[in-house]
Amino acid sequence: MSANNTYRTANEAHTLLDTPEFLAELERVASSAGKDMEQARKHARKCLREMAATPRDSWLAPAAKLARFIYTRSYEPELDINQDALEKLREESQDQLLLFLWSHKSHMDSFVFLLSLYDNHFKPLPLVFAGINMNFLGFGALARRVGAIFLRRSFQDDDIYKLVFRYYIDFLIRNRLPLTWSIEGTRSRTGKLSPPKLGILNWVLEACERENMRDVKLVPVSIAFDRIAEIDDYVALQRGLPKRKESLRWFLNYIFGMKELYGKIYVRFAEPVALQSTTQLADSGAAGDGPSLPTRLAFEVCTRMEQITPIKSADVLTMVLLGANGRALSNAEIFQQSREIAELVAQRGLPVARGFSFANEEQVAAAVLSLRGSRLVKAFEKGATPVFYIQGDQQLAAAYYRNTITHYFLAAAFGEIVLAMSVDDVTLPGEEELRVRVEQLRDLFKFEFFFRPRDEFWEDVLTETTRHYPHWQRGDTSLRKQLKQRPPRFGHAIMRSLAEAYHVLATTLHALGAAAVIDRKRFTTELLEQAEEMLLRRQISGESAISKDLFTTGLQLAEHRHLLGAAKTDLSSARDLFLLETRQTLDAINLLQESYDHAWFERPGDK
Repeated sequence: MSANNTYRTANEAHTLLDTPEFLAELERVASSAGKDMEQARKHARKCLREMAATPRDSWLAPAAKLARFIYTRSYEPELDINQDALEKLREESQDQLLLFLWSHKSHMDSFVFLLSLYDNHFKPLPLVFAGINMNFLGFGALARRVGAIFLRRSFQDDDIYKLVFRYYIDFLIRNRLPLTWSIEGTRSRTGKLSPPKLGILNWVLEACERENMRDVKLVPVSIAFDRIAEIDDYVALQRGLPKRKESLRWFLNYIFGMKELYGKIYVRFAEPVALQSTTQLADSGAAGDGPSLPTRLAFEVCTRMEQITPIKSADVLTMVLLGANGRALSNAEIFQQSREIAELVAQRGLPVARGFSFANEEQVAAAVLSLRGSRLVKAFEKGATPVFYIQGDQQLAAAYYRNTITHYFLAAAFGEIVLAMSVDDVTLPGEEELRVRVEQLRDLFKFEFFFRPRDEFWEDVLTETTRHYPHWQRGDTSLRKQLKQRPPRFGHAIMRSLAEAYHVLATTLHALGAAAVIDRKRFTTELLEQAEEMLLRRQISGESAISKDLFTTGLQLAEHRHLLGAAKTDLSSARDLFLLETRQTLDAINLLQESYDHAWFERPGDK
């Protein structure tokens, strides 16, 4: 279907409200709601006007010009795209309906994604689902004319809206109109890919089933930035401050507030997921037994999205500097640690941004200088050796960049932590004992990551552990000594903030005894306050653990384990065990930190 025909079809959606099938269902819904048909039809027309895209081919060029004006105020003009994958998708779009699902890091994601297609003459452009909060004066009309479908955040109480939306989705799928939306639903405030929102995916899959549409593919798209323009807002939100309401004034302030240079934007298209192959998809670690088809699909999309996200210099440097846990590092120390990670990246063939290199100290110094310019890193240059560090109030911002690549090193981090958990065992642990501890860690952080199937993940842990500690099963050297002889790289550096946040949650729940958590919002505020106290008392060590988003996923785990409500008869005992579990995990991470400190900050004569 040509672009013009696609847009002509999209603009004919109003005809679906006059079909006998729709009118029959509308009459039934109206009767249940106590409305007459005239009222119901009027409301249905209003709902469709509110949501429906009205794309015009003539609006694409000016919209693209505006989008380019917005992002080039702070980012390099040329988008970094994996063109080979895009060309393959162009071919597949001839006989497949493509649904593009992208990661959500910035308000610019939808602009950037559509531009990556428009600039490369990919036609027709997909219609994009957007939140109704973006339908404000001056922007909503433009967005609708380039294909925005505005949806309410919640419409469960409006049966007519739901009916109109179902018929509208069926109409789009029946006419093979390509669609796109963020799988996360909202922007990630932590840098990690957020758990997928299944709402739109459920509606679309049900429409495909009703329309008997099988030649459909989901295309995972990773959108990454050298630096994030909204990072200060994300830190504020994690600290519990309210979200700023979108409006025309907000939009203009957002555009003209971008005055710094933030580097490149990367758009990566992953291998599509075909609906026909969904029965073969493995359990990707979703919570609960027997995940649904939409859940399996969503987790597969997110996993593929993660595996094409490019690793950037800032991601590695923030990981290294946060791993020092408040200590300052010299350029030489940063270089040595970064180079080791870069060598592992090359060895594993992981995707990297163009120009990613830690070949010498000069390259590292230049990358550190860039981070100093962004205020993430501070320098002290009055001593014998210049040193660099991340201040406490910048830890959440720095953690954002580290978290974008955490998934690549998760298996290695788990391996280091379970070794640290095993240092006081009477006998050296075997593979079976180590795997039990890995499974326990996986269960503790099940809502934080998109884990590979259990056997595959365990093999990754075993491979990475043996790679770094080849003698972990030999009895001639204790595990504690091995950890000191070869310092850990990832367990303490990428898991501390999570472990500390969960420990704050466990401590606060434990203090409640058997009392239920009634008000989740108020309890989250209490967690933020408790975390501040524990930081001041040095019961936790980093401000990156004081995060509303981390507490939110921690509460998901607590709810999953029935640790919040009064229905559980042994609530106090269960909370005791949860506290013990988080304490043991944090103790292991602290042991890794001691081993790291011993290797990098040992004073002369201490050996």
